[in-house]
Amino acid sequence: MLPRCFVFDLDGCVWDPEMYELWGGGGAPFKPNKDGSLTDRAGTRVDLLGDVKNIMNEFKTLDKWKECKICVASSCDEPEWAKECIRKFDVGCGFMLADVFDKDNIEIYKRSKDFHLKQISKKTGVPLEEMIFFDNQTNNCHTVAGVGVTVVYTPDGVTRKAFQEGLDKFPAPGEIIGPSTRGRW
Repeated sequence: MLPRCFVFDLDGCVWDPEMYELWGGGGAPFKPNKDGSLTDRAGTRVDLLGDVKNIMNEFKTLDKWKECKICVASSCDEPEWAKECIRKFDVGCGFMLADVFDKDNIEIYKRSKDFHLKQISKKTGVPLEEMIFFDNQTNNCHTVAGVGVTVVYTPDGVTRKAFQEGLDKFPAPGEIIGPSTRGRW
């Protein structure tokens, strides 16, 4: 069984560095580089983490994902910068990250992640227990698991291993999948 809705955090999960780390002269506008990274106005590189590029490309090119919603739940400090990065990150085959994410379900604002997921559920009609959520912060993982979503902890970004482990264990409503953090769960 596949999740009906995949939800991704951005900073530290999809890309690095986090947008707030670009404060002090960096940030928008972002320029795409030939190697697939972006460069901000101060020359700082922003890279996709783990296997994000290939996974996002597969969401667009493989039929098995065509019924799945691909969404964002981020409490990023610079929502407009994040939206620009989404528009400018190339994931191959002529697709940008913006082509992958469901444009009506990009929740980027300062709120608790459980609120983001509830909003996505309300807008998509997908029950929380039919979603899978990827995040690199344990506090967000616990919050979202608390509302019944299958959660994948991604301390190194969305790697192929973490992604596959999440799929293999789905559905696991309210559970956190991934490496433990010194007994936190």
